[in-house]
Amino acid sequence: MLTVDLIRVRVKGKELLPRLLDPTDTDLLNRVGSLPPMFDEAVSTGWTRAQLQATLRSLEGDDADHRLMRGIGKVLTDRAKFEVCTEIDPGELRTAAFLRAAETGPLARRPGPTDRRTRDDVFAELAESFDMDGEALGAALYSDLKDEQRVTAYTGPVTAEEIVHRYNVVLNQSLLLRATNVKVSVSAQDPKRLRQLVRALKFHQLMFRMEPGRDGGVTFVVDGPQSLLAQNTRYGMQLANFFPTVLLQPSPWRLEAEVLWGRRRKFKKRLMISSEHGLVTHKRDQGVWRSNIEKWFEERFAKVSSSWTLEPGNPVPMKGQSFVAPDFTLRSGNRVGHLDIVGYWRKGYLKQRIAETPKNVVLAVSRKLAGDKNPIPQSMANQVVWFTNVIPVAEVIKRVEQIATADQ
Repeated sequence: MLTVDLIRVRVKGKELLPRLLDPTDTDLLNRVGSLPPMFDEAVSTGWTRAQLQATLRSLEGDDADHRLMRGIGKVLTDRAKFEVCTEIDPGELRTAAFLRAAETGPLARRPGPTDRRTRDDVFAELAESFDMDGEALGAALYSDLKDEQRVTAYTGPVTAEEIVHRYNVVLNQSLLLRATNVKVSVSAQDPKRLRQLVRALKFHQLMFRMEPGRDGGVTFVVDGPQSLLAQNTRYGMQLANFFPTVLLQPSPWRLEAEVLWGRRRKFKKRLMISSEHGLVTHKRDQGVWRSNIEKWFEERFAKVSSSWTLEPGNPVPMKGQSFVAPDFTLRSGNRVGHLDIVGYWRKGYLKQRIAETPKNVVLAVSRKLAGDKNPIPQSMANQVVWFTNVIPVAEVIKRVEQIATADQ
């Protein structure tokens, strides 16, 4: 993601207008076209992180908008892999060097008439004991420092057009990290695409509710990372990583977010993004995601002897104008119950979910994903099954037995 100093946006009253790049700008495409080959060279020749950053800075030239090229460099660098490339642990090597130097007292800065050894003498002895040459020893000694890590892989954009599109997406993702709430409206949604969005929201463990939209569409109301007292950084990354899935939707869509702006995030600004902006996602359209939690629950359910059968969840109307798309629907004869897996949560959000959720829906809530430290009263937990890593199948069946209703 882009750091705050690299975000290019225009503020117009209460509106935040991202300064998107034009993917047909020939001059821009020519400028960024040399970057993928440069990253390939960095990988093939083993550049250090410091070498890569220095080369990227040299490409800025006398450009007045330094943030643009630095931002593009950041986007691509985030897709590079850096590793400590030495067979010997650098910490062990440094310890050996300091101990060997300490054995003979102060070292001379350079060879002279005295018998005092120099730094090079210590390195030569150390290299021999570790069966290394002096140059390799010098490179390995501090190879675990961030600037000395080597570029070992690059999985980012490979064409100039892909770079521009990726930058535009990351720019908006970086703004969403500061959001307090987000609304995603999709029109004329077919069932498969609706399920794709719901699964993506659940996969990224986001707090959301669904409401009917205009013309048969759907609006997803998503809590932003700034609404949490804890885990807001992790939650923000999950929200940002969800955004590319929105771009896969073939129907017209619109995203509206309230963003905290300014150095101290004092000002509330509105961010509007829609399908009309022409954003292109790098994410492959692989259909519907399924989390490990869902897979594990299915596997364990299949091993339990029960009169209940398990099938993909069917939408269930909630109170008011909203509805829920549970992960699973359970049936036994003419009785039906549902299981909905909750991602990140805070007390207020969970309390509202429990209050609005139909009585035949069980909520599976992770203890690990609490967004605040406030305990949930026992009176609120009648429809809740708590879990840490794996949802307890027996407990879910027990709760469903208690709350299931006649199928209509």
